[in-house]
Amino acid sequence: MADLINRKSRWAGAAIAAALINAAHAEPIDTNRPGFSFSPGVVGKGVWQLETSLGYSRGDGETRTLSLPNAELRYGVGGDVELFVSGMSWFDAEAGGSSTSGLGDIAIGTKIALSDMSSQTRMALLFLVSVPTGKDGISSNSWDPALGFVWSSGGNIPLAGTAKVIERDGKLQFDNGLKLPFTINDRQSVFIEWEANFPESGSSSHWLNSGFQWLLSDSIQVDFGVDLSLSEFGDDHRFAAGFSRRF
Repeated sequence: MADLINRKSRWAGAAIAAALINAAHAEPIDTNRPGFSFSPGVVGKGVWQLETSLGYSRGDGETRTLSLPNAELRYGVGGDVELFVSGMSWFDAEAGGSSTSGLGDIAIGTKIALSDMSSQTRMALLFLVSVPTGKDGISSNSWDPALGFVWSSGGNIPLAGTAKVIERDGKLQFDNGLKLPFTINDRQSVFIEWEANFPESGSSSHWLNSGFQWLLSDSIQVDFGVDLSLSEFGDDHRFAAGFSRRF
């Protein structure tokens, strides 16, 4: 009898665990990529989400950069909070006839949702810090904290965006994105986005970003992004192809 009760208890525990996992996966995967702006959503409690991509950029003078896997690992701790590690990538860059390759800096942080998934206006806060783990010549060689505000608004004209303030070497930089998304069907969507970077010292840069997102299942997404520079310096264009998986 005791063995029977123990077996039933284990079955009940497994059923409850499966129900909790299914509840956490009730909504389709919601990624921070492609583009500059983050999603205001957080992953469910106990859920892991991996977002990766192959990136390529090219500028004047045969300047180019290849990066992969540009990985971001997100984990839901509950209470509308997630933890993440991003920027896990290897870079191969060439400029002015010289080249360098190696690992870049990672960033660790948290995202806190300020509204639920069903709200027409969704908001979240970002707290993160870039860690100087990369190779010399690629790394910033400093701990760079950042604070961000993420939002999206539904309605007849849906909009979304992310604003971030970053400190680098004692100087501030303000980055802002404004995204206009379009739904093709329940599995595919596209967007256009304006991205602007305003350093405390130096010239600002502006980008016109575009992207395509395709849900292969509720937990798998592939995406593509094409960005064109609106500034006279820096890279002329950027390309990205991504794959994201929720566990």
